[in-house]
Amino acid sequence: MPLKSGLYYIQNHGEYIGHSDEKSPIPQHVIVLPGGVQAPKWLIENIDLDNNRYIIRIEKPVGSFTEATQVDNKIFVRALKPDPDTWYIIPDEQGGKDSYVITTLECYDGWVAPKDPESEDQILCQ
Repeated sequence: MPLKSGLYYIQNHGEYIGHSDEKSPIPQHVIVLPGGVQAPKWLIENIDLDNNRYIIRIEKPVGSFTEATQVDNKIFVRALKPDPDTWYIIPDEQGGKDSYVITTLECYDGWVAPKDPESEDQILCQ
């Protein structure tokens, strides 16, 4: 069943996903948040219900949004642009209820949390 447009929290194995604190206009790293940090909401906008295509934006503290984008096999958020990256969000049958996988349109690469968040916390696209 396709994911409906709306505000969501994104988690990986119980850990929330958010962004680093670099100041705009520098693209911010999408990271696994350390414990105790308030998780931001992600705006998931379905642009093609039949094909599970979405635009993914993260809510900033002031209520504005920035878009998720892939740069050099890493996931960043940056200011809104005219042609935002489009993602597939598909149910993850192995992950259980309310579990989804975010992939590129080609479905070759997807969002992956680092195996050792202590050494590298940025979300990859591989």
